[in-house]
Amino acid sequence: MVAEKTMVKYVIAERHVVAKMKTGEVRLVKLQVGLPEPLEGRWQSEIAVDGLYPNVVKVPGVDSFQCLNLAFNVVRTALEKFLESGGQLYWRDGSGPLGLADIFS
Repeated sequence: MVAEKTMVKYVIAERHVVAKMKTGEVRLVKLQVGLPEPLEGRWQSEIAVDGLYPNVVKVPGVDSFQCLNLAFNVVRTALEKFLESGGQLYWRDGSGPLGLADIFS
């Protein structure tokens, strides 16, 4: 579910990377995962991949553990699609390029 805002409400994890688009454009990307919150017998966590995708996404789960696991997987999948489309990722100091293992290890 996509929210109509661009900021995660309660950030519990954040990482910054630099994205080089297939066109050569360079962008700062902020990866965020939000605190899982109970909602009507389920849980949800907000995630953002700001700089590549404009909206916050709400990731549901049956409990807070699954919710967090799925939230990180959604971020990973978004970056995987970006890399598959010809983009590259770097650390903020310019070192890289990075693979998913570099970001999620």
